[in-house]
Amino acid sequence: MTATLPALPGLAQVVEPEYASWGRRVVAALLDSAVLGAVAWFVGGERFAAPTLQPTFGPVGAADPDLEPWSSSAVLVGAWLLMLVVQGLTGQTPGRRVMGIAVVRTADGRGPADGPPGVLRSVARWFAHLLDAILGIGYLRPLWHRERRTFADSLLATAVVRRPSDHGAGLDRRRGALAVTAAAYVLVTVGLAAGVSVGSSGGVRRDAEAACVLEPQDPAAQVRVDGILLARETEWHRTLRLWPWAGDERRDERTFLTLDVSWQGGAEDTLLVRTTTSGGGAGDIQLPIGAGSTTFPVERAPDGTVDVAVLLDGRVLTSCTATVGPAA
Repeated sequence: MTATLPALPGLAQVVEPEYASWGRRVVAALLDSAVLGAVAWFVGGERFAAPTLQPTFGPVGAADPDLEPWSSSAVLVGAWLLMLVVQGLTGQTPGRRVMGIAVVRTADGRGPADGPPGVLRSVARWFAHLLDAILGIGYLRPLWHRERRTFADSLLATAVVRRPSDHGAGLDRRRGALAVTAAAYVLVTVGLAAGVSVGSSGGVRRDAEAACVLEPQDPAAQVRVDGILLARETEWHRTLRLWPWAGDERRDERTFLTLDVSWQGGAEDTLLVRTTTSGGGAGDIQLPIGAGSTTFPVERAPDGTVDVAVLLDGRVLTSCTATVGPAA
Protein backbone atom coordinates (compact mmCIF):
# COMPACT_ATOMS: atom_id res chain seq x y z
CA MET A 1 0.00 0.00 0.00
CA THR A 2 1.16 3.54 -0.64
CA ALA A 3 -0.01 6.89 0.58
CA THR A 4 -0.34 9.45 -2.22
CA LEU A 5 0.18 13.09 -1.40
CA PRO A 6 -2.09 15.66 -3.11
CA ALA A 7 -0.73 16.83 -6.43
CA LEU A 8 0.36 20.46 -6.57
CA PRO A 9 0.09 22.54 -9.70
CA GLY A 10 3.26 22.34 -11.74
CA LEU A 11 4.82 19.60 -9.57
CA ALA A 12 5.03 15.88 -10.12
CA GLN A 13 3.05 13.70 -7.80
CA VAL A 14 5.11 12.41 -4.82
CA VAL A 15 4.56 8.85 -3.65
CA GLU A 16 5.52 8.06 -0.07
CA PRO A 17 6.16 4.31 0.42
CA GLU A 18 4.67 2.40 3.30
CA TYR A 19 7.63 1.08 5.21
CA ALA A 20 7.28 -2.29 6.93
CA SER A 21 6.72 -2.14 10.66
CA TRP A 22 9.34 -3.49 13.03
CA GLY A 23 6.89 -6.16 14.21
CA ARG A 24 6.35 -7.48 10.69
CA ARG A 25 10.10 -7.59 10.11
CA VAL A 26 10.65 -9.53 13.33
CA VAL A 27 7.93 -12.09 12.57
CA ALA A 28 9.24 -12.53 9.02
CA ALA A 29 12.76 -13.08 10.39
CA LEU A 30 11.45 -15.71 12.83
CA LEU A 31 9.60 -17.52 10.04
CA ASP A 32 12.72 -17.56 7.86
CA SER A 33 14.73 -18.88 10.80
CA ALA A 34 12.17 -21.67 11.20
CA VAL A 35 12.53 -22.61 7.52
CA LEU A 36 16.34 -22.73 7.79
CA GLY A 37 16.05 -24.59 11.09
CA ALA A 38 13.94 -27.24 9.38
CA VAL A 39 16.58 -27.62 6.66
CA ALA A 40 19.26 -28.07 9.34
CA TRP A 41 17.16 -30.69 11.10
CA PHE A 42 16.41 -32.62 7.90
CA VAL A 43 20.11 -32.58 7.00
CA GLY A 44 21.61 -33.64 10.30
CA GLY A 45 18.96 -34.06 12.98
CA GLU A 46 20.41 -32.65 16.21
CA ARG A 47 23.88 -32.40 14.71
CA PHE A 48 23.99 -28.91 13.15
CA ALA A 49 23.09 -25.42 14.24
CA ALA A 50 20.70 -23.66 11.87
CA PRO A 51 21.76 -20.92 9.43
CA THR A 52 20.42 -17.44 10.02
CA LEU A 53 19.65 -14.36 7.97
CA GLN A 54 20.29 -12.16 11.02
CA PRO A 55 23.95 -12.78 11.88
CA THR A 56 25.51 -12.12 15.25
CA PHE A 57 29.09 -12.18 16.44
CA GLY A 58 30.80 -15.46 17.28
CA PRO A 59 31.39 -18.68 15.35
CA VAL A 60 29.08 -18.81 12.32
CA GLY A 61 25.97 -20.71 13.30
CA ALA A 62 27.39 -22.09 16.55
CA ALA A 63 25.05 -20.54 19.10
CA ASP A 64 24.91 -23.94 20.82
CA PRO A 65 28.48 -25.14 21.50
CA ASP A 66 27.28 -28.76 21.38
CA LEU A 67 26.23 -28.37 17.74
CA GLU A 68 28.43 -28.20 14.69
CA PRO A 69 28.36 -24.81 12.94
CA TRP A 70 26.15 -24.71 9.86
CA SER A 71 29.09 -23.40 7.85
CA SER A 72 30.60 -26.92 8.01
CA SER A 73 27.74 -28.34 5.92
CA ALA A 74 27.68 -27.66 2.18
CA VAL A 75 23.92 -28.25 2.08
CA LEU A 76 23.23 -25.67 4.81
CA VAL A 77 25.56 -23.13 3.24
CA GLY A 78 23.69 -23.72 -0.02
CA ALA A 79 20.31 -23.21 1.68
CA TRP A 80 21.53 -19.98 3.29
CA LEU A 81 22.90 -18.71 -0.02
CA LEU A 82 19.69 -19.69 -1.85
CA MET A 83 17.63 -17.59 0.57
CA LEU A 84 19.87 -14.59 -0.10
CA VAL A 85 19.71 -15.15 -3.86
CA VAL A 86 15.90 -15.36 -3.79
CA GLN A 87 15.81 -12.22 -1.67
CA GLY A 88 18.11 -10.47 -4.13
CA LEU A 89 16.06 -11.43 -7.17
CA THR A 90 12.56 -10.96 -5.75
CA GLY A 91 13.02 -8.86 -2.62
CA GLN A 92 11.32 -11.56 -0.57
CA THR A 93 12.03 -14.70 1.41
CA PRO A 94 9.35 -17.19 2.47
CA GLY A 95 8.84 -15.35 5.76
CA ARG A 96 8.64 -11.96 4.10
CA ARG A 97 6.22 -13.28 1.47
CA VAL A 98 3.90 -14.55 4.18
CA MET A 99 4.12 -11.24 6.05
CA GLY A 100 3.57 -9.19 2.89
CA ILE A 101 6.84 -7.23 2.97
CA ALA A 102 9.84 -6.96 0.67
CA VAL A 103 13.40 -5.63 0.56
CA VAL A 104 13.92 -3.04 -2.18
CA ARG A 105 16.80 -0.88 -3.27
CA THR A 106 16.53 2.87 -2.88
CA ALA A 107 17.12 5.55 -5.46
CA ASP A 108 19.74 8.08 -4.33
CA GLY A 109 18.65 7.50 -0.75
CA ARG A 110 15.31 9.24 -1.42
CA GLY A 111 12.75 6.49 -1.12
CA PRO A 112 12.46 2.99 -2.59
CA ALA A 113 13.06 2.37 -6.24
CA ASP A 114 10.90 -0.04 -8.17
CA GLY A 115 12.98 -3.20 -7.92
CA PRO A 116 14.56 -5.85 -5.68
CA PRO A 117 18.03 -5.24 -4.26
CA GLY A 118 19.96 -7.69 -6.45
CA VAL A 119 22.00 -10.70 -5.41
CA LEU A 120 25.29 -8.95 -4.62
CA ARG A 121 23.56 -6.28 -2.56
CA SER A 122 21.53 -8.97 -0.76
CA VAL A 123 24.67 -10.90 0.24
CA ALA A 124 26.50 -7.71 1.23
CA ARG A 125 23.49 -6.71 3.32
CA TRP A 126 23.85 -9.95 5.33
CA PHE A 127 27.43 -9.07 6.25
CA ALA A 128 26.44 -5.47 6.97
CA HIS A 129 23.97 -6.81 9.52
CA LEU A 130 26.99 -7.46 11.74
CA LEU A 131 26.87 -3.73 12.45
CA ASP A 132 23.27 -4.20 13.57
CA ALA A 133 24.38 -7.01 15.87
CA ILE A 134 26.48 -4.68 18.04
CA LEU A 135 24.42 -4.70 21.23
CA GLY A 136 21.43 -5.32 18.95
CA ILE A 137 21.03 -1.58 18.42
CA GLY A 138 20.87 -1.80 14.65
CA TYR A 139 18.16 -4.44 14.74
CA LEU A 140 16.10 -2.13 16.98
CA ARG A 141 16.77 0.99 14.88
CA PRO A 142 13.59 0.61 12.74
CA LEU A 143 11.61 1.40 15.88
CA TRP A 144 12.65 5.05 15.75
CA HIS A 145 14.12 5.62 12.29
CA ARG A 146 11.77 7.56 9.99
CA GLU A 147 12.21 5.08 7.15
CA ARG A 148 12.48 2.14 9.56
CA ARG A 149 15.94 1.14 8.39
CA THR A 150 18.62 -0.84 10.10
CA PHE A 151 22.24 0.26 9.77
CA ALA A 152 22.62 -2.37 7.03
CA ASP A 153 19.71 -0.81 5.14
CA SER A 154 21.25 2.64 5.32
CA LEU A 155 24.70 1.38 4.36
CA LEU A 156 23.51 -0.70 1.38
CA ALA A 157 20.74 1.72 0.27
CA THR A 158 17.88 -0.70 0.90
CA ALA A 159 14.56 -0.47 2.69
CA VAL A 160 11.85 -2.92 3.74
CA VAL A 161 8.39 -1.96 2.53
CA ARG A 162 4.93 -3.42 2.40
CA ARG A 163 4.50 -5.56 -0.71
CA PRO A 164 2.41 -3.82 -3.36
CA SER A 165 -1.02 -5.30 -3.96
CA ASP A 166 -1.55 -7.48 -7.05
CA HIS A 167 -4.99 -6.02 -7.63
CA GLY A 168 -5.30 -4.76 -11.16
CA ALA A 169 -2.63 -7.13 -12.46
CA GLY A 170 -3.39 -9.61 -15.21
CA LEU A 171 -5.00 -12.93 -14.43
CA ASP A 172 -1.84 -14.93 -15.17
CA ARG A 173 0.19 -12.66 -12.92
CA ARG A 174 -2.32 -12.99 -10.07
CA ARG A 175 -2.31 -16.76 -10.43
CA GLY A 176 1.48 -16.85 -10.39
CA ALA A 177 1.59 -14.62 -7.32
CA LEU A 178 -0.96 -16.85 -5.59
CA ALA A 179 1.13 -19.94 -6.34
CA VAL A 180 4.28 -18.29 -4.94
CA THR A 181 2.40 -17.22 -1.81
CA ALA A 182 0.99 -20.74 -1.35
CA ALA A 183 4.49 -22.21 -1.67
CA ALA A 184 5.78 -19.73 0.92
CA TYR A 185 3.03 -20.76 3.34
CA VAL A 186 3.92 -24.44 2.84
CA LEU A 187 7.61 -23.76 3.52
CA VAL A 188 6.81 -21.73 6.62
CA THR A 189 4.41 -24.40 7.92
CA VAL A 190 7.04 -27.12 7.49
CA GLY A 191 9.61 -24.81 9.09
CA LEU A 192 7.47 -24.21 12.15
CA ALA A 193 6.80 -27.94 12.53
CA ALA A 194 10.33 -29.25 11.98
CA GLY A 195 12.58 -26.28 12.60
CA VAL A 196 11.24 -24.96 15.92
CA SER A 197 11.64 -26.84 19.18
CA VAL A 198 8.71 -26.95 21.57
CA GLY A 199 10.60 -28.55 24.42
CA SER A 200 13.54 -30.77 25.21
CA SER A 201 14.50 -33.75 27.33
CA GLY A 202 17.74 -35.43 28.25
CA GLY A 203 19.64 -37.41 30.81
CA VAL A 204 22.41 -39.92 31.44
CA ARG A 205 21.93 -43.66 31.36
CA ARG A 206 24.29 -46.45 32.37
CA ASP A 207 24.44 -48.93 29.51
CA ALA A 208 26.91 -51.47 30.85
CA GLU A 209 29.54 -51.93 33.49
CA ALA A 210 32.13 -54.50 34.50
CA ALA A 211 34.12 -54.79 37.72
CA CYS A 212 37.74 -55.84 37.57
CA VAL A 213 39.06 -58.81 39.57
CA LEU A 214 42.23 -57.36 41.09
CA GLU A 215 45.55 -59.11 41.31
CA PRO A 216 46.57 -59.91 44.93
CA GLN A 217 48.06 -56.99 46.81
CA ASP A 218 50.27 -56.67 49.87
CA PRO A 219 47.75 -56.23 52.72
CA ALA A 220 50.28 -54.05 54.58
CA ALA A 221 50.84 -51.71 51.63
CA GLN A 222 50.55 -48.01 52.39
CA VAL A 223 48.46 -47.48 49.25
CA ARG A 224 45.78 -49.97 48.23
CA VAL A 225 43.45 -50.15 45.26
CA ASP A 226 40.22 -51.56 46.64
CA GLY A 227 38.20 -51.64 43.44
CA ILE A 228 38.18 -50.79 39.74
CA LEU A 229 35.00 -50.37 37.74
CA LEU A 230 34.78 -49.97 33.97
CA ALA A 231 31.45 -48.48 32.84
CA ARG A 232 29.80 -47.23 29.65
CA GLU A 233 27.41 -44.28 29.93
CA THR A 234 25.43 -42.36 27.34
CA GLU A 235 24.41 -38.75 27.83
CA TRP A 236 21.49 -37.95 25.57
CA HIS A 237 19.53 -34.88 24.58
CA ARG A 238 16.37 -34.76 22.49
CA THR A 239 14.61 -31.69 21.16
CA LEU A 240 10.84 -32.01 20.85
CA ARG A 241 9.22 -30.74 17.65
CA LEU A 242 5.76 -30.70 16.11
CA TRP A 243 7.00 -32.65 13.10
CA PRO A 244 5.46 -36.14 13.44
CA TRP A 245 8.66 -37.99 12.51
CA ALA A 246 10.97 -36.01 14.75
CA GLY A 247 12.76 -38.70 16.71
CA ASP A 248 16.47 -38.01 16.48
CA GLU A 249 18.49 -37.39 19.59
CA ARG A 250 22.02 -36.19 20.24
CA ARG A 251 24.11 -38.74 22.12
CA ASP A 252 27.52 -38.54 23.76
CA GLU A 253 28.84 -42.00 24.61
CA ARG A 254 31.77 -42.47 26.95
CA THR A 255 33.54 -45.25 28.81
CA PHE A 256 35.33 -44.46 32.04
CA LEU A 257 37.25 -46.06 34.88
CA THR A 258 36.47 -45.51 38.53
CA LEU A 259 39.19 -46.34 41.07
CA ASP A 260 38.53 -46.79 44.79
CA VAL A 261 41.83 -46.04 46.49
CA SER A 262 42.73 -46.05 50.18
CA TRP A 263 46.03 -45.49 51.96
CA GLN A 264 47.67 -44.94 55.30
CA GLY A 265 49.45 -41.78 56.40
CA GLY A 266 49.34 -38.25 55.10
CA ALA A 267 52.10 -38.27 52.52
CA GLU A 268 51.00 -37.19 49.05
CA ASP A 269 51.83 -39.44 46.14
CA THR A 270 50.94 -39.92 42.51
CA LEU A 271 49.39 -43.02 41.00
CA LEU A 272 49.91 -43.94 37.37
CA VAL A 273 46.97 -45.71 35.74
CA ARG A 274 47.91 -47.51 32.53
CA THR A 275 45.13 -48.74 30.21
CA THR A 276 45.46 -50.95 27.13
CA THR A 277 42.46 -51.73 24.92
CA SER A 278 41.82 -54.77 22.77
CA GLY A 279 42.08 -52.52 19.70
CA GLY A 280 45.67 -51.63 20.55
CA GLY A 281 45.02 -48.25 22.12
CA ALA A 282 46.91 -47.29 25.26
CA GLY A 283 46.97 -44.39 27.68
CA ASP A 284 48.55 -43.25 30.94
CA ILE A 285 46.73 -41.14 33.53
CA GLN A 286 48.51 -39.39 36.41
CA LEU A 287 46.36 -39.30 39.58
CA PRO A 288 47.52 -37.26 42.59
CA ILE A 289 46.43 -38.77 45.90
CA GLY A 290 46.36 -37.57 49.49
CA ALA A 291 45.39 -38.81 52.93
CA GLY A 292 42.03 -40.59 53.22
CA SER A 293 39.95 -42.56 50.74
CA THR A 294 38.66 -41.37 47.37
CA THR A 295 37.27 -42.32 43.97
CA PHE A 296 38.90 -41.24 40.72
CA PRO A 297 36.82 -41.11 37.53
CA VAL A 298 39.11 -41.51 34.52
CA GLU A 299 37.61 -40.51 31.15
CA ARG A 300 38.23 -43.03 28.39
CA ALA A 301 36.37 -44.34 25.35
CA PRO A 302 37.44 -47.93 24.65
CA ASP A 303 35.25 -50.80 23.46
CA GLY A 304 35.90 -54.45 24.18
CA THR A 305 38.58 -55.67 26.57
CA VAL A 306 40.56 -53.20 28.65
CA ASP A 307 43.63 -54.10 30.71
CA VAL A 308 44.22 -51.78 33.67
CA ALA A 309 47.43 -51.54 35.69
CA VAL A 310 47.90 -49.22 38.69
CA LEU A 311 51.48 -48.21 39.47
CA LEU A 312 53.06 -46.31 42.37
CA ASP A 313 56.64 -45.08 41.96
CA GLY A 314 57.06 -47.42 38.98
CA ARG A 315 55.87 -50.46 40.96
CA VAL A 316 52.69 -52.23 39.89
CA LEU A 317 50.27 -52.26 42.81
CA THR A 318 47.59 -54.30 41.06
CA SER A 319 46.09 -54.99 37.65
CA CYS A 320 42.89 -56.39 36.16
CA THR A 321 40.96 -56.93 32.94
CA ALA A 322 37.36 -55.95 32.17
CA THR A 323 35.13 -55.98 29.10
CA VAL A 324 32.36 -53.59 28.17
CA GLY A 325 30.66 -53.67 24.78
CA PRO A 326 29.27 -50.77 22.76
CA ALA A 327 26.31 -48.87 24.15
CA ALA A 328 22.92 -50.22 23.25
